[in-house]
Amino acid sequence: MQHLQKHNRREFLKRSGAAPLGAALALGVISPRGGLAVHADASESAEMAAARKKAQQRRRRLIYNDDGCGPLGSPTGNTADGFLYGPQSRMGALRGSQVDSVFICSGATHVLTHPTAVAESYADVAQRYGIGGEWEAYRANMRALEGLKTDAIQLTIDHCRKHELEVCYSHRINDIHNTFLEVERSTWFREHPQFWMGKPDEAAKAGGANSPKHWWSALDFEQPNVLDHLARIQEEVSSKYDVDGMEIDYFRSPMFFRPNLDYQPATATQVEILTGFQRRLRKIHLQAGNKRGRPILTAARVPATPSACRHVGIDIERWLKEGLVDVLNVGGGYVPFTEPLDEIVKLAHSVGIPVYSTISASGMRGPDNRYSAVEAWRGAASNMWHAGVDGIVTFNIFPAVGPEPRFVDIGSKETLAGRNKLFVIDPIRILEGDLVQGITQTQALPVSIHGDGKSVVAVLPIGDDLPAAGKRGTLASADLRVRLSDPQAIDAIEVSLNGAVLAVTEQEPKTGWFVCRPKPEQYRLGRNALAFRATRVAADRKHVADVTHVEVPVQYN
Repeated sequence: MQHLQKHNRREFLKRSGAAPLGAALALGVISPRGGLAVHADASESAEMAAARKKAQQRRRRLIYNDDGCGPLGSPTGNTADGFLYGPQSRMGALRGSQVDSVFICSGATHVLTHPTAVAESYADVAQRYGIGGEWEAYRANMRALEGLKTDAIQLTIDHCRKHELEVCYSHRINDIHNTFLEVERSTWFREHPQFWMGKPDEAAKAGGANSPKHWWSALDFEQPNVLDHLARIQEEVSSKYDVDGMEIDYFRSPMFFRPNLDYQPATATQVEILTGFQRRLRKIHLQAGNKRGRPILTAARVPATPSACRHVGIDIERWLKEGLVDVLNVGGGYVPFTEPLDEIVKLAHSVGIPVYSTISASGMRGPDNRYSAVEAWRGAASNMWHAGVDGIVTFNIFPAVGPEPRFVDIGSKETLAGRNKLFVIDPIRILEGDLVQGITQTQALPVSIHGDGKSVVAVLPIGDDLPAAGKRGTLASADLRVRLSDPQAIDAIEVSLNGAVLAVTEQEPKTGWFVCRPKPEQYRLGRNALAFRATRVAADRKHVADVTHVEVPVQYN
């Protein structure tokens, strides 16, 4: 029995693409930094390898992730011009912006917005299962574009080539929108419930969207047939379309193995499976690039810290050292102000891989939705540039046809300099199950102030050098705004910024907001420590209030 188990494990690892260490050594060499550099590049000529390196290091100030589906539901989505430049166009807003690269996401994991011979399109599923409503427009428009011998991917490629933009395909490798969208349940998915991570009835008992078990429709990556199906989709796209790169979006959604359903980390064997899968996709991209005579970059979107990657089964250090990734996109953009990026940026740069961090419109809400303003996007981007990223990925933002103001200046430190910003500690009250696996929660609000007189500290990143701006006389104001869950507690707490006690200059007793006005030199470039403590010890020494929001609106002269 033990011999049989070992044999089955070897066969599965072989089929998934994971190679044992001995086989890996046969494929690669030891890198100068001591890591194993598997020669995914060994099949490339010197000319192709040089072209890959050049493409890898191109300028990407902003990467615009476009899911490509909006125009398909519009009345004008049935023609090329209507798709690209109509009322729900995703390309019109890029004019005059800092967007250098478009990552076109064609649907979900196995239901796509382009014609496919190995999976199914939205038109196929809507037609086969009689799904009406808005999906009737999708079906009609997709069929109309097919009649014109084009589709969402090809039209996007045509636009990007015309405007000299990089264009890559982005594949949400385990999207879970089919938990609640019937149209995203392909025939392959419906006929193989053994591939699902869970069951709908179990999700109902699990406590709703606050539990990973709610996302029952996630695919189980321990099933070899799942990996085979996904690999075939990657192979079809990379051989059919003239894209510059292929992104495997592991963040949408970061749940591949059953231990994650109970918040447990992936096992060592499961980590090996996912590394093998990434190696397999890398080989597909290499072969397709070689066939056409121009390299196809391999990009990956992963959680923003190595520990969060490892939790879901991604050994990101090994992937980078083995050369399985050309371009690294990190984070979901749900904690865009406070996501700790330093470690993964340093890791990627140590092996020459550019890294790009994500700002998602879904994470830019805040009270009264004011974090959607351009000043907040600038603040989040400033923090990311300070962490050392090579560019910004925008996600879930679908601007109108005209120029998008949030795409004008967040693409470099130079264009951000001297622009008004809003710096924030991300407020997160409810974390959805798929997000819990992939984001770092320790720096987010709320934090609780207890009545025992002990300080609680929150970290406020600020990517602008406010002390230097104060010395130059270019800083008009940088007030500290704080909101408490109990407005009556404002007079019972003390606030310190980097060790200096601050005076409360304004307060709004009805809302719980209060304002302090630190001097510019009291701020730090980077991490700022905000300490809160109760000045009157409560009799029960328990909860006094929560700090629910922290903001620093920065105004320049």
